[in-house]
Amino acid sequence: MVGVNDVYAVKIEDTNIFANGVCHIDGLVVFVNGALTGEECEIQITEVHSKYAYANVINLISASSERINPSCPSFSRCGGCSLLHCSLFAENEIKEKYISSTFKKSGIDIKIEKIATPVAGKYRNKVVFFIENGKYGYMENGTNQLVEHEECILNEDIFDQIASFTVDSLKGTAIRALYIRKSKNENEVMVCPIFYTETNIFKYVADLVESFPNVKTVLYSVYNDKNFALEKVKFKTLYGVGYIYDELCGLRFRISPKSFYQVNPLCAERLYEKAIELAGLSSDSTCADLFCGTGTIGLVCAKETGAKVYGVEIVEDAVRDAKFNAKLNGINNITFEATDAKNFNKAVDVCIIDPPRKGCSQLMLDTLLHLKPNRIVYVSCNAETLARDLKLLINEYDIASPLYPFNMFPRTSHVESVVCLEKRKD
Repeated sequence: MVGVNDVYAVKIEDTNIFANGVCHIDGLVVFVNGALTGEECEIQITEVHSKYAYANVINLISASSERINPSCPSFSRCGGCSLLHCSLFAENEIKEKYISSTFKKSGIDIKIEKIATPVAGKYRNKVVFFIENGKYGYMENGTNQLVEHEECILNEDIFDQIASFTVDSLKGTAIRALYIRKSKNENEVMVCPIFYTETNIFKYVADLVESFPNVKTVLYSVYNDKNFALEKVKFKTLYGVGYIYDELCGLRFRISPKSFYQVNPLCAERLYEKAIELAGLSSDSTCADLFCGTGTIGLVCAKETGAKVYGVEIVEDAVRDAKFNAKLNGINNITFEATDAKNFNKAVDVCIIDPPRKGCSQLMLDTLLHLKPNRIVYVSCNAETLARDLKLLINEYDIASPLYPFNMFPRTSHVESVVCLEKRKD
């Protein structure tokens, strides 16, 4: 019987999306932290459950040809870049296999295209640093322990430069976190320090904008709830107008602190182009862009196809930005509504949906089935909830396209995808 602290020599049979190697010992599935397919290693069991166990590598006997030296000194503790120890080729294979196996388990027959990875490094356009005792970084995976960072390979250099400047300038204050957003194409930066208690930071703001000319706006917040949740933080503007601008798919967008905007804009452009292609819209079509955020997909749809588009989003700040973005780009064939997507009740030809990781609620799926659009284009950041939702929709809809995966979050365990459903003729 497998027990905690037991040591075994094993060969890794597979690697899952969470960067765990998979092997079997006496019929028990064992997940080995950080091991790659084909590797031979000595492992030590750390946890045992009725159907599976966890283990760590204590001696790597034979390494995979796809194993690389992680380029981040915090890799072993942070947990954010869980696939940083393997090549990008191996990462893409792992993600494609994960999607394929997820749909196979759900009993859904679907073709999976090769994954698209337009950019792999320094792609992030926003970040939240946590600050403790004059150090900044991220929280260790699954804990509240700070992992100090001086340079994150996913961030542009200016993020770490501003974080270092902020920690030095606000030493001794009750600063809790630092939220930064940057526009990729217009190179504008938004800086939002978050404090436990009221703090005077006007000198910091003046020094910050003098030192970093690309900082166009600075916002401020006091948030002392025990559990940090960015969506609950309320900001007030101290400098600038409270938002920045970026360009995506040939359109210009205003972005507020809490507006949804894809973290990897270069990959987002490719994803949106595919979603619009699958929607098959024309100038006499109607389309609902549900979970629309700042209106990115819907505005590009309206501009490129001439279709009448309805954008629906529950976050009021995002809807304000979406309405402004429509005016900014001179797009008149789109309207926006601040409400839960499940409340939408207009006749449309196509629904484009881009829900959060938890996927669609049963009420949202009921709404889609009630609306009966000819096509549903489903954009997802979670293959498991996508498969779950499609299983409930394919009673009335056929899968009308391959599933197109996009590596929106390289080096992490996350992957985005899009697929088209078409209402059955009968």
